[in-house]
Amino acid sequence: MKKVNILIMAALFGVMSLTACGSGDDGSGGEFNVVISSNPGNLDPQLAEDKESFYVIRNIYGTLMDIDGSGMIVNGTAQSYTVSSDGLTYTFKLREGLCWQGLSSSETVPLTAYDYEYAFRRIYDPQTHSPHTERFSDIKNSMAVYGGAMSSSQLGVKAIDELTLEITLEYPDCEFLKLMAHPAASPCNEQLFLSTRGRYGLAADATYACGAFYITDWNYDPYWHDNHITLEKISANSLDGYKTYPDIVNIEITGDREAYSAENNISIDAYVIDDIALYDRSVQKRYSCREYIDSTTCLFISPQSPIAADEDVRRAVFSSVDLDKLAGELSGNSVQAFGFIPNAVTVTNKSFRDFYPESRTVLSASSAKAVWDRFTAGHTDIDFNSSVLLADDSLNSESLPYSITSDLEDKLELYCSPVFEDRSDYKKRLESGDYDLCIAEIKGGTNSAEEFMQQIADFLPVGNSADELIKRADRCIDLSEKKDAIKAFEDYITDNAYALPLSFEKVYFISSDDTSDIWYDPFGETMLFKYAKQK
Repeated sequence: MKKVNILIMAALFGVMSLTACGSGDDGSGGEFNVVISSNPGNLDPQLAEDKESFYVIRNIYGTLMDIDGSGMIVNGTAQSYTVSSDGLTYTFKLREGLCWQGLSSSETVPLTAYDYEYAFRRIYDPQTHSPHTERFSDIKNSMAVYGGAMSSSQLGVKAIDELTLEITLEYPDCEFLKLMAHPAASPCNEQLFLSTRGRYGLAADATYACGAFYITDWNYDPYWHDNHITLEKISANSLDGYKTYPDIVNIEITGDREAYSAENNISIDAYVIDDIALYDRSVQKRYSCREYIDSTTCLFISPQSPIAADEDVRRAVFSSVDLDKLAGELSGNSVQAFGFIPNAVTVTNKSFRDFYPESRTVLSASSAKAVWDRFTAGHTDIDFNSSVLLADDSLNSESLPYSITSDLEDKLELYCSPVFEDRSDYKKRLESGDYDLCIAEIKGGTNSAEEFMQQIADFLPVGNSADELIKRADRCIDLSEKKDAIKAFEDYITDNAYALPLSFEKVYFISSDDTSDIWYDPFGETMLFKYAKQK
C-alpha cells in the first residue's frame, strides 16, 4: 500500500518519541489476546457504525470521558470539566502531554482541543455523511449547520486554546457527559486526516491514534486465515493518573473463537457470550463470569393494525398472555420483566432500577373476550384468524412465541400463527409493519434510557404522547428530574397498554482470572484495555 508522504509526516510530527515499557509489579507491561467476529468496517470514528469498529476505536482514540467497567462515567482525556449554572455550557480541560501516533513514524503530534472541534465539524458537514448527526443534536446550532442554514464556525463546539474545549447545548442535558464517551465523539486532527487522501481509518498506515494504543498491524483477507489487528501502547499517552498498563493487545478476527484458541494454543483473555450454557466452570477453571442485564424483550402490536388504535382491544390482547406461565418457560438467559428499562441502564451513575424497582401491573382480563368479540364484530372485513406473530428465527426453538399464541387462542379464540424470519428479513418486516403482533428485543447501542424509549416509541401507533415524554427526559437539567421522567414514560406505555414487557436478557462477560480491569461496555459491546492488568 502507498505510504503517507514522509515529508508530510516530518512537517506534522513533533519530537516526542516512544519508549519501551517493561512489565511491572503493578500488572503493567502485559500482552492481551482477544477476538472480534468480523473485520472492522471503518476506523474513522465520525463514520463508523459497526461494533467491531467501535471495539478498536475505543482503544486507539481518546474520548473526553470514559465509561468504566461498572457503567460509571469517568474522566478520559479531560483532566477536568465544569458545567454552567444553566446546564448549557460544558468546559473541558484536556490532560497535558497527550499526542497522536501513527504507524508511519515513531514521532508524535500533540492532541489539542482543536482536534475535538474539527471532529464535531466533520459530523455536521453534510459532505461527511456521518451517521451520528442525531446522536449529538443537542449541541447548539448542530442541525442548522448540518442543514446548511449556518456555517460550521457557528457550531456550539469551540476550542478556546490548545487544552480548553467549550461545548454549548441547545437545551440542558444532564447526561451529556455520557455522549462524550461515545466512540463517535473521538477527536480528529485535520492535517493528519487530510494527509491520508480519503483513506483515513481504512488501513493501518492511514489510521492515527491518540488513545492508549496505536495500530502496528492490520491484516484481513476474507479468503485466508491469520486475520488480525495488533495494537501497541502509545507510551507518551501513559501519564501519571492516566496510565496505560498493557504493552500489546492482539485482536484476532475470527468467527470461531474456540477453534482459533485450540489451533494456536492461545488463551483468550476476555470474551462475551449470550448463553450461560456455553460457560462451563469445570472446564474454564481459569475464568470468571460477570452478568449484565442489558436488553428487554417485548410484545408489540403493529402500528398499522386496527388493533393498535383501540386501547381496550390492546389491553384485551396483552391481558390474555399468562405471565405466570411465561415465567416458568423462560431460558436461563432471561428473567421476567415488568418494566422496559433493563438493570444495566444507569442514571446518575446508578442503575435506573435501583431508583424504581419493577412493579407488576395487572391488566384486567375479566372482560377481554367480550371486548375482543365487539371489536371483531365491527371489523367483519378483516380475518383476524390469519394473524401473524413475527419473531426472530432464533426464537423458533423457544417456547415463548408458542406460549403467547396458545394463550391468545385460549382466551380470545384468536388464531395467530408464529412466523420466524432470519435476521435480515425480520428487520425488514419490523420496519415495514408487515405483521400483526411481534416479539422484539429492545437494546440500546449506548447506556441511554432515551435510546430504549425511542425504540419502544417507534412501535407505537400515531396519536401518542411518547415523543413528548422522551423529549422531557432528554432535556432535564436535574438528574433527579430525569429519572422521574423515565419512570413517567414507562408508566405511560404500561397504563395505555402500548406494549407488554416479557423478559430482560442477559449477556456474560468472561475474563481470565489472571487479568483485571478490562472495562466492558455491554451496550456498545466493546472492551477498553487501557487499565487492564495481568496478575
